[in-house]
Amino acid sequence: MFDRNLMKLEGMHAILGALVLLALMQAGCIIGQAFFVSLTISQLWQGVWPADLAAPIAAFLACFCTLHLLRYGQETMLDRFSQAKAEHMRDELLHRTFDPDALLASRVGTAAIATTLIDGINELQTYLRIMPPKIIGMVAISLPVLIASFASDWVSGIILAVMFPVIIFFMILLGRQAASRAERQYAAYTRLSNRFIDTLRGLEAIKLFGASKREEASVHGYSEKLRRATVRTITTATLSSAVLNLCATFGVAAVAMMLAFRLMDGSLDLFRALYALILAPEYFAPIRAFASDFHASLDGKNTLAHVLSLLEGSSVSVAEHREDVGIPFWDESCTLLLDNVSYSYGDGRDALGPIDLKATGFERIAIVGRSGAGKSTLANLLAGLLLPEQGCVLVNGQQVDLSCEQWKTQVRYIPQHPYVFRASVADNVRLYAPQATDGEVVAAIEAVGLRQLVDELPDGLETMLGEGGRGLSGGQAHRIALARILLDEHARVLVFDEPTAHLDIETELDLKEPMLAAMDEKLVFFATHRLHWLEDMDRTVSVDDEKMHQNEEGIA
Repeated sequence: MFDRNLMKLEGMHAILGALVLLALMQAGCIIGQAFFVSLTISQLWQGVWPADLAAPIAAFLACFCTLHLLRYGQETMLDRFSQAKAEHMRDELLHRTFDPDALLASRVGTAAIATTLIDGINELQTYLRIMPPKIIGMVAISLPVLIASFASDWVSGIILAVMFPVIIFFMILLGRQAASRAERQYAAYTRLSNRFIDTLRGLEAIKLFGASKREEASVHGYSEKLRRATVRTITTATLSSAVLNLCATFGVAAVAMMLAFRLMDGSLDLFRALYALILAPEYFAPIRAFASDFHASLDGKNTLAHVLSLLEGSSVSVAEHREDVGIPFWDESCTLLLDNVSYSYGDGRDALGPIDLKATGFERIAIVGRSGAGKSTLANLLAGLLLPEQGCVLVNGQQVDLSCEQWKTQVRYIPQHPYVFRASVADNVRLYAPQATDGEVVAAIEAVGLRQLVDELPDGLETMLGEGGRGLSGGQAHRIALARILLDEHARVLVFDEPTAHLDIETELDLKEPMLAAMDEKLVFFATHRLHWLEDMDRTVSVDDEKMHQNEEGIA
């Protein structure tokens, strides 16, 4: 029942210790409530005047208020802990995703990474918030309550003690079945996500070769497997919860029946009977709470195991930076040299090279070539998203690693589809410059031609974009990306990976002026297959299967 992966989280030992202490204090309050309310009712039954019972009533209220304060403090502590851990693991996973040494996307799939970051981490946060106190409560609350039950009535204590291992047995038996089915469901979800993303990526090729029906049937098959796995998981979870609740109900009913018989024959007084009867459901409450949330948190448990398996690789952690390799802040005197650099995919297929390329100062270099020749691979290498398998990269004559922090802080990568976050227009533009004022944001928006759109939005700069918010066209998303660069004083190197490939020619020409403005006083690498850009570049290089050819004048 206890997930050992929880102990791998930093700070979990301290959290568990605090939870044990809080649970013991809650148990004391629960026992106190039962004691004082039983005493008050029994005294009233015997004819004691309510005014004479002020002390036990006040004690009951003190226990009641303290119990809820303890629970509030526990929830607050776990909310902060789970949120901090979720944010840390999301940052760590994002770092590993873009770390060229880790190559997580190629190992587990882009969709698997995306679903883990978006949905999985949220489920993990829920798991960390609700499960540790439920696990601790089954011992630190139920055990003191059981001892108090023995003290009040040994027969009730025996009944409760006998029912506990019965419930635990069913929890283990049904829990293993539910965990197994939840793991299958998680695996089916991951396979469906990866297949769906791959289908979207290759949609044009699928339509071109007339394979739409086949791919539709394939995605439908994966979705059906997920549906069946989900139904099996829900069925097992519902059945196990019903069985555990039935066992707990039988336990409380058995206690109530034995107390009733002994009250009738006079072998037990009202106070002790009420005390034992009130404690019985409190004894089963932590077990019921654990059982009801256990199946709901299985996705979070699976996510924790999955994330830890991804983070336990050899890649550098988010808190560690690559050592200083002496890359300066780029200026007109700097030089970048790719010497005999090549890269190939894991299947042995060559993606690029070997190539030679030299860039000096604030050049604008166009990269052209046929589809599949390696333009995007070269762009990823220049942006530090991939590491060359052979050859070396030199900056000012010193061999460097372009995935280091000194390079990443000044390079900006602009893909075909810039990402628009679920945030306001202003916050999207402030991505690289969070301290920028509203005036600076407005100036950047005007420079890229977005002022009219912003004026038409209902909340102006505060209008929400992204998922669930205002949608943007491809051209508008590119304008947001350009506005980010204009605000970013650290951007000195721009890498464009066919940024206008999906746009119509009218939209592209409309974007050209602000794009050229964003390139001022920067080193620019512009991968494209549209030739009208070449006249605005300082020189052009052409990528083919053998070697990169450079042309100092124009088209290679």
